[in-house]
Amino acid sequence: MVPKLKDGEQRVYFKAGGEWCYVWTPKGFRANGKSPVLMHHHGAGGFVKEGSADWPDTESKATFLKAIMENGIAVAGSHACGDHWGNPCAVAANAALLKELDATPGLDMSRLGLMGGGLGGTLVWNSVLGPLAGRAKLAAVLQAVANLDATIKEKKFRDVTLKAYGFAPETPDEEAYRVIKPSDPMPRLKAMKRGTRLPRVAIFHGSKDHNIPAETNAIPLAEALRKAGGEVELNVFPGVEHNVYAMGKEMEDRLRAFFSAL
Repeated sequence: MVPKLKDGEQRVYFKAGGEWCYVWTPKGFRANGKSPVLMHHHGAGGFVKEGSADWPDTESKATFLKAIMENGIAVAGSHACGDHWGNPCAVAANAALLKELDATPGLDMSRLGLMGGGLGGTLVWNSVLGPLAGRAKLAAVLQAVANLDATIKEKKFRDVTLKAYGFAPETPDEEAYRVIKPSDPMPRLKAMKRGTRLPRVAIFHGSKDHNIPAETNAIPLAEALRKAGGEVELNVFPGVEHNVYAMGKEMEDRLRAFFSAL
């Protein structure tokens, strides 16, 4: 369970669903108040462990969380089974974290935001389509995966994706994808009925991202969400490669402004 929170800024670590998690509160936090919450989903190589997490502890990453926290927003995250690529273990871990946050005084879970980059984007959508359905008000994804079929076929991240689902690299694509498909966000997003309750979404992607191409991820993601009636802001930045965080202050400002609506 989440340790008892006190007034002011603090970062606490705890386990939910067997995975290490954290909550980081803003300076103006009040234990008897109601702070909105951002659930952050790390990318490849990211982690949360006892007493440490890569995003809060790496200044170049933490600066983006701090920009969002200026709106009085608390940030929470789970290790979510590590390099998960949206697998069922990660989705279950996200659900367990949500349950703990729901029971924590001082947090207003009716004002919930989601953010993820890289493989963390897969977990964002598998959570929105699963245990977090109808819960999030806002969601932002940055250079994020939304199409595991494309990830496998485009080869760059094929082997690590298969590994996340328990397959050896020599496994034929078709054999592995039969098992992976239920965890692939894109077919499920495209099958959503119009009127599905969705968060307002901001997509930030580089036009020269050759790791996770916008053409197979960001653009069809926006199209699927809009087809279902979702409100989507699609940003494909000319000349930007895989790391949109390298845009620095411009990205800080965009994230601060977007999540100010929580």
